Amino acid sequence: MPLTSAIRDIRQKRFSPVYVLYGTETFLAEELIKLAQREMIDPAYADLNVSQYDCTETSLADILQDAETLPFLAEHRMVVAKQAYFLTGAKPAVKVESDPDALLAYLANPPAYTSLFLHVEAEKLDERKKLVKALQEKAVVIPFLPLRDADLYGWVERRAVHYQAKIERPQAMKLVERTGSDLRLLDKELEKLALYAGGNGAVITDQMIEKLASRTLEQDVFALVEDVVAGRLESAFRTLYDCMKLGEEPIRLLALLARQFRLLLQVKIWAPRGYSQQQLAGMLKVHPYAVKKAMEQARFFDEASLRRLLGELAEEDYRMKSGQVDKRLAIERFMTRVAGHVHRRA
Repeated sequence: MPLTSAIRDIRQKRFSPVYVLYGTETFLAEELIKLAQREMIDPAYADLNVSQYDCTETSLADILQDAETLPFLAEHRMVVAKQAYFLTGAKPAVKVESDPDALLAYLANPPAYTSLFLHVEAEKLDERKKLVKALQEKAVVIPFLPLRDADLYGWVERRAVHYQAKIERPQAMKLVERTGSDLRLLDKELEKLALYAGGNGAVITDQMIEKLASRTLEQDVFALVEDVVAGRLESAFRTLYDCMKLGEEPIRLLALLARQFRLLLQVKIWAPRGYSQQQLAGMLKVHPYAVKKAMEQARFFDEASLRRLLGELAEEDYRMKSGQVDKRLAIERFMTRVAGHVHRRA
C-alpha cells in the first residue's frame, strides 16, 4: 500500500491489525509509527498500551502474546516489533530464535483491538517465504525506499511547512545539494533554518542556506571537485583545509576523491550509450542529482585521463599509507594536477 493511503486510513481511524514496514528509509517509517501512536492511543494511557520490541532479542511468541493482551483502560493497543529479520533472507546474530509459524497462526485471527507493526530495514522482503506471502494478503505492507528528485524536493517543502516556514523548489534543491538526501539530516537542517527565519510562514532563502546549512563530508568533496574543474582552485583548497581543521583524515578524503572520480569515469562510459540520468542513478546506486553533476564535471575529461587520474589516486593512497609522502601534500599535488589537466583541455 502507498504510504499516503496508509496515513489517510490511520487518520480516519481505519486501523489494520497488522502492518509491515520495510525499506532503508527509516526516518519515514519512524514518522508513520509516531503518527499511528498519536491516532490509535490515548496519550494518558500510552505507557500501558504501547510496547516496543527488538525481534533479535525477544521471541516472536512473546511479542504475539503481548499483542493478544487486551488494552488497559483504552480501546486499542499498539505493538511495534523492530528488526523483523525473519521477513528477509538475512540471518543476523540473535539471542532468541523466532518461529514464523507462530505469526502465521496469529494472522488467521488477529485481534481487532491491537495493531502489530513489523519493521525491518531491508530493501525487499523474501517473497519466497510462506509467511511473507501470507502477510502480503492479510496485512498492510508499506515500502520505505529513499526519496528521489521531485519526491525528495516535495518532502523538503512539506517539512518546512511542518516547522511553520516556507521553502521554494530552487531552495529545496539547493538544500539537498548542500546537505545530501538523508531525511533525518534534512529534517534537522529545516528545523534550524525555520527557527532562524522566524516561523509564521517565513521564507527560507539561498542566503540562509549558505550561512546555516551543514554539509556532509561527501558534499564537501563533491564541492571540492566542482571547484577544481571550474578553475576555482583557491576555493577548493579552502574546502580541503576546512575539512582537515575539522579533523578529517587525509586518507579518507583521498578515498572520497577516488569515489567521485570513479563516478565520473562510470558516467563517461555509460552516458553515451543512451542511459538516462535516472537509469544511471539506479545502476550506480547514487542520487540522480549526483549523476547530473557528474555528467557536467566529466565533460572536462576523456576516458583515458580519468583512468590515469584514478591510477594516480591509487598510487598516492599507497604512498600515504606506507609513509612515503606527507598526506596533505599528496592531496594538494593531486588537486593541482587535476586543475592543470582541465586548464590544458580548455
